Parts: sequence; structure tokens; C-alpha cells
Amino acid sequence: MRQFDALLLPLLQATDRRESESLLARLLSTHATPIIKSVIKSKLGVSLSAADGRFENQEALGIENDVVALLLVELNELRETRGREVIGNFRSYVAVVTFHACSKYLRRKYPERGQLKSSLRYLLTTRPDFALWQGAGKDWLCGLKQWQGFEPARAGAGSPGQDVDGPQALALVKLQGQRDIEYMPLEELLPEVLRNAGRPVEFEELINFIADLKGIQEQARRRDDFEEEAAQELARLPDPRPDVASELDQRVYLQKLWTEIRELPLRQRAALLLNLRDAQGRGVIAMFPLTSVANVPQLAAALEIPLEQFAAVWNELPWEDASIALHLGVTRQQVVNLRKCARERLARRMKGF
Repeated sequence: MRQFDALLLPLLQATDRRESESLLARLLSTHATPIIKSVIKSKLGVSLSAADGRFENQEALGIENDVVALLLVELNELRETRGREVIGNFRSYVAVVTFHACSKYLRRKYPERGQLKSSLRYLLTTRPDFALWQGAGKDWLCGLKQWQGFEPARAGAGSPGQDVDGPQALALVKLQGQRDIEYMPLEELLPEVLRNAGRPVEFEELINFIADLKGIQEQARRRDDFEEEAAQELARLPDPRPDVASELDQRVYLQKLWTEIRELPLRQRAALLLNLRDAQGRGVIAMFPLTSVANVPQLAAALEIPLEQFAAVWNELPWEDASIALHLGVTRQQVVNLRKCARERLARRMKGF
């Protein structure tokens, strides 16, 4: 029988709800979050810095929150069912969930590239003269069947000892002089590309190259391109952290603010937090988990909403007043009044800060 990862055993064995929520929060922050961030940075080429205002980075931060929310739901269900489904390696499980979330995002954002990737994978795995395998570095490699087991730096059949960079080797196909190469059926183009490469290539490299040949320019950007662009963009931005003292002051302020919010009456807390926005009207409740001032389970506890329910609606926040009114069983105007009272009290209590 498969056994549970030892990391999950304390959570499954906890009998007190408060203890289990504390264990869940620690499990996510200590073991899951570093993996989630690492996978998203690698897969999407973003910084995941709250100071990075690029659209791609903000979307990636949303993906990170989505994965955390999904894990919350899954782990709570696991706890409630006492491990009906077995997770033998929690870290691998987190990585797989995050990879799936990134892939789903990329398929939605770049449908042409996603379709191309699926078509190439189908050809490489169903045609007897092609092969797709995992290399020593865990990257997916592809090529002619007789090359299977070789690495990109080593030769395929017919070119022993060849040591040519992938783009240079693949570029040989352009010497064929075929003017209609953009419109060639994939089942005809793929053999041409692989024969001219003369040795195994990385699957992602193959996708990028054929996407370029077929004019899918924006989808053909590689991770290195994203990283270079991110570095250039961040270099142009002013440093939001002028010094350590200022950063510490900001964190102390948020911690004080969170303490005061928790002292508000429940309805005032809900009216404030469930509609928390910045000056541009964007939801900012995520600033508490992002700065480690308060995690999602602590937010759910402050709102007295079951963690599973709160995780399920996390991506819907901020709520409109009508939704908050329905949740609290009051009128919309009462929600407005409750939030106004909460802000006035916080303004008085935070005056010294």
C-alpha cells in the first residue's frame, strides 16, 4: 500500500480544529509556497514580486493565489476524509498542481501554441519513426526513433560527435528554400526539421522553432526572453524599498493595522475585508498573505467563515456590497454604514502610525 508523506501525518492526526488550521497554514507557508513560486517563476518567466507591475507578473500572482486556494480545499478535504486519497509525496503533488495551473493559463492565453504543442506531441508519440522521451536532466527530448536515449549534446544517427547548438542545427531547415514552409502540413514539416537537426532536440525548443516558422511569433518566446525582459523592466522601475528601515516600518504598520482590524466587531470586519480595495478599485486583501502578516486561514478565521468556503470564494474577492449584504443578512446601506464605521475607528486607532 502507498503511504502518506510524513509531512501530512500531523495534519491528518490533529483532532482540534484550531490546531489543524495552524498545521495547515504552516504546511502551506513552509513547504508548498516555495515550490509554487519556483515553478511559476520557471514556467512563466516572472518575478512574482509585488513591486513588479507588469501585466504578466500580476496574472502570475493570481495563479499563485489560485494554487494556494486549491491546495487549501484539497488538504481540508483530505483531512475531513481522513486520507481516503493517498498523497505519497506532498512536494511532488504541489509541483504537479502548479504545473497544471501554469499550463492551463498558457493554453488559454496562447491557444495556437497549445494546439501546436498537442499536435507535435501526438505525432511524436504515434508515428513509429519518431520518439519522445525524458532526458537525464528531466527535460523532454524528441527526435527520430533511432536517436532515443541520446542527449541533445550527443549525436543522433548519421552525425556522430556533432556538437551544435539547437537553434543552429534546427536553422538548417531554412536552407531547403521552400517558400511555402509556413503552410506545410505539420506531418511533412516535422520530418524535415528533425532530419536537418541531425540529433535529438528539446521538445520546447522544437515547439518554439516550428512556431517561429509558422508565424506564431508571440507564442515562440522562450523562458530566457521573459527573464531578460523582466530584468530590463525591473531595472527601469524605481526601487520600492528605499532602505531596510522603511521596509520594516511598512511591515510594522501592516501588522498594527491587522491587529486593529481583528479588534473590530465581526460585521465591521466583514464589510471592510470582503470589499478591501485600493485607490484604483482593485482588490488588495491579498496584501496580507503576500507580506506574511496574515495567511488565508487567519483571514478566514477573522471573518468567521469556514476555511473551505473562504478558499472557494477567494478568487471572487472583492465582493460588491450586495453580496456582502446577503452574506451578513443585512441591507446594502447597512454594509456601507458598517464599513464607514470601521474606517473611522481604524483612522483613530492608527493615527499614531
